[in-house]
Amino acid sequence: MGAAIAVLLHAPLAFLPPAVAQPKRPARSAASSHEILAARAARETARSEWMRARWSGTLSALRDAQGRWDLATERYRSILRSTPLPAHVPRNQREAWIAVAMDLAEAGEWPRTLGLLSGALAEERSLASLRGLAKGRLESPAAGLRSLGWPPDARGGSFSEPSSTGDEAALYVAATLSDSAGSRRAARAARWRLLKEGRPASARAWARYTLARALLGGGESLLAKAILSKEPSRTNQETLLLAEITAATGDTATAARSLIAAATRGELATADRYAAAKRAAGWAQGAVLDALGEREWMSFVRALADVGEAPLGLRVMEGRRAPPPDAAAASERETARAFLLYRARRYEAAAAAYRELLSRRGAPSSGRADLALGLARSVRALHDFRAADNAFVLAATWDSAGTTGETAAWERAREWEDQKTPREAALILRWARARTRTQALAAAVRVHEAIAWLRAESLAAADSALAGPGAEDARVLFWRGWVASAAGDSSRAADAFRRAWELDPWSYEGVRARELSGLPVDPTQGVPDARAKHAARPVLPPPPSARVLDLVGFRDPSLELLRSCAMGESEARANGCVDALEAKGIYRVGQADIDRDLRLRFPPAFAGAVFGAAEEESLSVAFLWTIMRQESGYNPAARSRAGALGLLQLIVPTASRLAGRAISEDSLLDPGLNVRLGAMYLRQLTREFGDLRPVSAAYNGGEEAVRRWLAARPRIDDLWVELIPYRETREYVKQTYAAMRRYEAVYEAAPSR
Repeated sequence: MGAAIAVLLHAPLAFLPPAVAQPKRPARSAASSHEILAARAARETARSEWMRARWSGTLSALRDAQGRWDLATERYRSILRSTPLPAHVPRNQREAWIAVAMDLAEAGEWPRTLGLLSGALAEERSLASLRGLAKGRLESPAAGLRSLGWPPDARGGSFSEPSSTGDEAALYVAATLSDSAGSRRAARAARWRLLKEGRPASARAWARYTLARALLGGGESLLAKAILSKEPSRTNQETLLLAEITAATGDTATAARSLIAAATRGELATADRYAAAKRAAGWAQGAVLDALGEREWMSFVRALADVGEAPLGLRVMEGRRAPPPDAAAASERETARAFLLYRARRYEAAAAAYRELLSRRGAPSSGRADLALGLARSVRALHDFRAADNAFVLAATWDSAGTTGETAAWERAREWEDQKTPREAALILRWARARTRTQALAAAVRVHEAIAWLRAESLAAADSALAGPGAEDARVLFWRGWVASAAGDSSRAADAFRRAWELDPWSYEGVRARELSGLPVDPTQGVPDARAKHAARPVLPPPPSARVLDLVGFRDPSLELLRSCAMGESEARANGCVDALEAKGIYRVGQADIDRDLRLRFPPAFAGAVFGAAEEESLSVAFLWTIMRQESGYNPAARSRAGALGLLQLIVPTASRLAGRAISEDSLLDPGLNVRLGAMYLRQLTREFGDLRPVSAAYNGGEEAVRRWLAARPRIDDLWVELIPYRETREYVKQTYAAMRRYEAVYEAAPSR
């Protein structure tokens, strides 16, 4: 096998495209070609104006610039599709026509792209990969390969020593066209070239993975395994393939172990951990499962619970035949089983398991507190208030100085808020206050005690709950101001609101404190040296090779090059790469401290789609951007395990209902469609609920839940927000409201209602 690798490593690596004869074409008017360049220049001018508005203008200026850019772009596309191309171009216009050729390819105008690349730009070597791809698409893969001069020995020449890097686009096209042509040797040779040291990591990862796949398909599993095994920094995709190959050779134990190691790596994305854990569970059975060490096995079980596969974790537990090595391991197994039962929503079984564990003697108080908290949560899910309350008290008592104890005290108090009268809840919250030490939790308990007294119509008791010693907290200060305002003490209210705003200006409480007291809007408040505008922003264009890589379909190396440039080049070049990344829908990347550069932190993402949808549905642009930020982090390819897709995380049934036709999963990854349908849904919610706080609550927690909450408390105010029963939804509403106000402040927009 080593000899085979050595042979492949010395496969032909360098190639130059053969000379292309200039075809004879009829003369075309200079005016026609000038029209193309003039339209492109107009589009670039409009784009520059948009960029100035994006980095230093107001929301109104940005909207106007977007309209001009859209018009200029549409006119350029129309001219690009229909105007005759030149037979030759002057030297001083060559760079402009190279850009036009790439624009044609980007627009999918492959016949016209090839016409320009085989005619006026026939000798342009920087576009050799694009020319080869166009020929491969329009004529045949063999024609594309001939254009590239791949493989080198097909020209009858001898192998030559390669340059180190820079031809990744051509090699990618050579590899994929060779695949299409059925030329396995040529395809392998191109991939081996891409494996050379010094190339972008993502290009090498693609070459390793696809080469190993091809070798596996050709029955060369040992060679495929060797290629992947020698790379220490494998991608998760490569790790999964290596495990598959390892299992195919009969070593399922090693395959399972490698995936278990991947599944327990906390730095991996949840989706990657999920894929690794699911695959490992398929192999970790019988003798393979018993061969795992106790620590390794327990880590695997916990990983399955972490990625939402508690039922599978239970099956893995039940499938292990090896006995626990000692009493401590046996106890850990039983505790893990009770937790998995709870996570699997088998609440009766979980409660029984926790009761059995609590009936035994010998466990330390802190350990028994964890068991009591598990029991409390299990019986709470069964709607047994009394049993849950008793278990919460036990947990708080047994761990009176620890995290479990104060968590139990807080959860007990929240149950009383939901189930009992406001006065009864206030008394239990006061009990919980004496048992909390963490600053954030102590502040939350004080706030909720005050809210309970407000619901009981006792302003004095609410004020008392918020008074007293303790570190200043924006939430406590906000509610002090709120209570003072309700009591008619405007001076004390103004002072408390001002301190809350100064302490945490862009939390929900800080924003509401500013609004209720009429303090001036300052987007940089609370962030030293922050800037909301770029007075001057030098820009140089990104490396042309990044665009060529993207146009031929080699997207990951293109993005890798742009990210590296955005983080490490001179300021002007880095700015150009930031702009190029944003044009591809990738935001918040750059050299700047993202906390201080507010325009980078709060981008006008997918502005064309957002402005259009907001106008169509009469929605706030800032609100749409904020929902996008919360739902997907501006990632158009975002997928949740619940099946939500795209920028605004829509599910297929909802999207199909809104569209009035069947909508596929893939189509929801299109930013324009996703934003349009998401805006339609938000408009429906706005018509029903009015205030943007219940609208965002319904978007996160469901319409029916919000209807119930409004039926219980029709008045929408800060109390209503704080009383949202779902913690995730409550925090979502607060974060959305605060981020929306930040967007409005950064882009100097009028506040949304």
